[in-house]
Amino acid sequence: MNTFNWLNNAYEHSAECHPEECCGLILSIKDETVYWPCKNIAKHYKDKSFVIDPLDYAAGEDQGEVVGICHSHPDGSLIFSRNDRLACKFIDLPFFLVDHINKKHSALFPHEVNDET
Repeated sequence: MNTFNWLNNAYEHSAECHPEECCGLILSIKDETVYWPCKNIAKHYKDKSFVIDPLDYAAGEDQGEVVGICHSHPDGSLIFSRNDRLACKFIDLPFFLVDHINKKHSALFPHEVNDET
């Protein structure tokens, strides 16, 4: 997966959503990898959690294949939470964290998550 095609858009979305977590999909559309921004509909603690709007997810699926989930931690942390790790394994898609301030990212793949996470 070529992150350079979508990563700058993820950084921009993270900056727009700050101080809340941003969330989005990584889509494969006609052999190109793109970032699909989604609305975080978590009712509480949007600075510590995210819930992707199902309508945004469905719209992304209509455009291409979902190949990853991306979100931010407003404090800049690139360490996946326990919930992130469990969701990555359950959904069986790579998870990405972005830090728009330092222009850094981190990736987690389902096979890296053990059952004791």
